[in-house]
Parts: sequence; C-alpha cells; structure tokens
Amino acid sequence: MSPNRIVVGVDGSAHSMAALRWALQHAESLGWQVRAVYSWQLPMISIPGAFDQAQMQQLAGTELVRNVAQVSPNPAVPLEMSTAQGDPTECLLAACADASMLVVGTRGRSAFRGLLLGAVSQGCAAAAPCPVVIINQHEGL
Repeated sequence: MSPNRIVVGVDGSAHSMAALRWALQHAESLGWQVRAVYSWQLPMISIPGAFDQAQMQQLAGTELVRNVAQVSPNPAVPLEMSTAQGDPTECLLAACADASMLVVGTRGRSAFRGLLLGAVSQGCAAAAPCPVVIINQHEGL
C-alpha cells in the first residue's frame, strides 16, 4: 500500500469532475497526493483496424489533461495522471490496489441517468481494497 495517495476516477462527467475536485481538496488538507485515472475502451462493434490503439490512448490522455485543467489548472498537491484501456471498474480497482482511498462520482457517462449509483461506483464500492468515497455533484462541490 502506498499511504497518502488518493486515486480518483475521471471520465468528464459532472459527477467525476466533482469527485476530482473533492479528491484534490481532501488531499490538500491531509498533505496527500492524487492519481487521476481515465479509462477508455475500443467500441464493442467496430471494423478490425478501424481504431488505432495508440491514437485512442493519446486522445484519452488529452481528455484527462483537459478535465484536470478544468477543475484545477494548478493543483496544490502532487498529481499523477494515467490512462488505462479496459473496463472502468477493473481499471480503477487495479489503480487503487496500493492506494489509501478511491474516489468516484455517483454516476458517469452511462445512459442510465435515473440510477442512484452507476455500475462503476457500485463495483468499486463492492470490491475496492481501500475505502471508497462516492461523490454526488449536488453536494456543493
């Protein structure tokens, strides 16, 4: 375990942006560091060779940098950014294997907006090896 590290899932949704903001503020109050993780997947239905994995990885990295800059252009804590290809829940669980805390938004970019919790936040809460904080964008953040 790497003490004093918060892993936060970022996907550009309002809930994940609130989660990122909360993670940065909480880390600053504790003197911790933050690792922002953006996962991506190739489309399930695609023509073989239609998507370049290196290009998709680069686009994911660009999106993560843009999301972080939107929330905090100059973070007051050490901030590591990483992208991972795969299922968001699995990517976040792998990323928080040595973390002190995992922070996710209540829902991401899923089409099921009426749900209280999204599949990723539920999966992380059920299986993470560390405490999980689930942030709702309406909590004044």
